[in-house]
Amino acid sequence: MNLNALARKAAKGPAPSAYGGSMEVEDMVRFTRVHGAAGADEIERLCAQHGWLSNGLLADGTRVVPFARWAQACVAFGRGGVAGLRPLLADPELASFAIAILDDVKTFESVQALLGFCAAANWQSTDATHAEWQALSALNLMLSLDDGVKVDQAVMDELLRVVVKAYEAAPRPFLKSLCLWTVRGAPTVQALAWLQQLEVAEADVEGARATAAKSVKRRLSPNYKAPDAKARRQIQRARAADV
Repeated sequence: MNLNALARKAAKGPAPSAYGGSMEVEDMVRFTRVHGAAGADEIERLCAQHGWLSNGLLADGTRVVPFARWAQACVAFGRGGVAGLRPLLADPELASFAIAILDDVKTFESVQALLGFCAAANWQSTDATHAEWQALSALNLMLSLDDGVKVDQAVMDELLRVVVKAYEAAPRPFLKSLCLWTVRGAPTVQALAWLQQLEVAEADVEGARATAAKSVKRRLSPNYKAPDAKARRQIQRARAADV
């Protein structure tokens, strides 16, 4: 995507330009990742030119994409990388946008940023779309699969600490299940021991516990081989084809 491509999408219908035109969030994020600081400058210019909205809820109750919020997050990433997104994680109005970009980036540094955010969370919200649960869900997607981001022992140990704290505080069974799915990203002896000693009453949560324990045990096996770069690409292509 060249530097003019996003401008064409933003100015083209069917939606009004203030609502992003024909642009999708994915277009903006991909544009930022390709063009870096120059892309950030262009996004900032387009946001001012078209008057993108910060509030996704219109006066008549209609919901639209708050492209101005996405622009703030993309500009921060384009100019500062993962480090540029860290301050946004502390802003309740921007945290979810920063988390989404960190999830899209899928690097060791983005995992560290999300872990740091989760380590400070209190896990009291019952809303699965709340930023703290959104961040944990991102870590689940980034770390729990065979082709996930490669991390070191320190990250796995911290992930287990975060998951245990979140699980103990989780106010809903689904959120407890999310914690258990996420611990698959920490395939350690300590994680397996924690999973095996858990006593779970809810059937769905017990199913998540059993699945997580099986996954961790498999990845701890001396016969387990993580996929190489070629196999990882094949897994990712197959997953994309299933969407």
